[in-house]
Amino acid sequence: MGINAAIAKNNRKKNSGGIAPDPLHVVNTLQIAIIHFNRLFHGSEDKEPLLITFIYLWMTQQLDGLTAAEDIPSLSRVTGTDGCDKHRLRIINTNGISWVEYAQCYSTSTGVDWQWQPIPSALNHFFYHYVKTLITTAQKPLLSVALKQQLWRFINGSWKTPTSCAQYGRLRKDVFFRYFTIMTQRSPYLSTTAKSILLGDKTLHHHSATAYQRENSDQIRSKIFKAHNAYLERIAQAGSRYRINLALDNARHPLSLLLDTKVTLPTYLTTTGKIVAFERRKNPNDHGYQYVELPTIWVGSKRALAIDDVRTFFLALDHNVKQHTVDKIGTKPQLKAYYNALTYQLAFQFLMLTGARATHAISLETRRCYGTLQSTLSDKGRYRTLYLCDYLQQAITHYLAIQQHLLTQLGSNASSPFLWFLFDENNQPQPLNARCMRQFMQQHWPYQSNNIKNIVPYCLRHTFAQLALTSTDPQLTTQHIDRLMGHSSFGEHLGSDQCFPTNKKILLQFLDPLPKQLYFSLDRTTLFSFSHIHLL
Repeated sequence: MGINAAIAKNNRKKNSGGIAPDPLHVVNTLQIAIIHFNRLFHGSEDKEPLLITFIYLWMTQQLDGLTAAEDIPSLSRVTGTDGCDKHRLRIINTNGISWVEYAQCYSTSTGVDWQWQPIPSALNHFFYHYVKTLITTAQKPLLSVALKQQLWRFINGSWKTPTSCAQYGRLRKDVFFRYFTIMTQRSPYLSTTAKSILLGDKTLHHHSATAYQRENSDQIRSKIFKAHNAYLERIAQAGSRYRINLALDNARHPLSLLLDTKVTLPTYLTTTGKIVAFERRKNPNDHGYQYVELPTIWVGSKRALAIDDVRTFFLALDHNVKQHTVDKIGTKPQLKAYYNALTYQLAFQFLMLTGARATHAISLETRRCYGTLQSTLSDKGRYRTLYLCDYLQQAITHYLAIQQHLLTQLGSNASSPFLWFLFDENNQPQPLNARCMRQFMQQHWPYQSNNIKNIVPYCLRHTFAQLALTSTDPQLTTQHIDRLMGHSSFGEHLGSDQCFPTNKKILLQFLDPLPKQLYFSLDRTTLFSFSHIHLL
């Protein structure tokens, strides 16, 4: 395999749906780490804060970035009334069930924000039994400088495989450190927005994909919690199946295993699709406390349009076409006006049903259409496959038939490299461009306001991405959405990868219902009426 082929394969492997690390190898490596940890800190009074910090760094994907003992953070416990900040832990008690939460960094367009994130279910008992012993008033750092040095020696030292663990495979230490990062990259149903929070732009597979999707912190918090539970559940099951011992040498607290998946969740962690964050406040009616929901923050695109607004806009386009109906056509200028209105309508439907960039491909090139099922278009200098839903195929076929009738009526032999185009006053074809599309959209947008300049055809691409993100039947993977949006890395460009029939079927299952969802309709009587037109 050449170097380029190897790089291409590695890039594809990092995308959603890639092969995850063998859970048996992961849990065996975790067992090796615990064995070395128990040997190194046997009898130490500070064993618990050291192990808590190590597991925290592993879970939050910080182990691989450590270069010295000074890089190790010091955790501290705060109360439910304190704000969220980096390396803070707190305990929330609802429904008589206590749950540990940690600070998760959110990078937004307005800056960095810290949000509370629940500890994964399998680790809650482990964190809770120690965190509850910490004092919240002083917020004393968990590790001193000397303890950080000891923990660094463990992290940076060699983890040789004990004889008792040699019967199973293991991961390289650096790969084990990146377990949560690898799983996040390859998780098929973890949204790109949630991945951007966990990975940041540097390790995100397609960094531009986050610019088109939008979710709030409650939704992201739920998806991260669900994903982390799945990552730990798979290795806990492997450990149970092969009887791998993850026992802790712990004399102070009654803990036997590091991972415990048999837990009861509090109510706030069982709500489908979202997990809210709370702040504890004094009850004004008595001396007790109450939990008040914290406001959410939004991450991602602000350019997606409301579906009701999009529907109203396309109804306005349909009304514009009907104003130039066949019954009102008696002259060539009237005929061209009808045709141009139909062209604009098809162009906007094309953008809405494909997610194509309105600055790159407002029409399809005739030479790059393969029937009406699919086409290729130039997207930022690269060609990509474009899948056309049933409605769009019919609309294009219908439009081309009308176009041919118009050319016959006008007696024109004009040709264009594009399937749809405008006619100017000299009966010459003019390709659509971003400027005329923007002006037309703002002219026919049903809600005229001060922010009308922000309503541009490119917003339809953001709306298409949001529809793909929120689709539940079928539920699209992040790779499906990337393919629809044309996001690809080296090794995923046209000609380097292959879309199998099953994947293509899922894409069309999402695309085909969109016209009905947006209230599109095709007037099949127009073509018949055109055959009876005789211009004066």
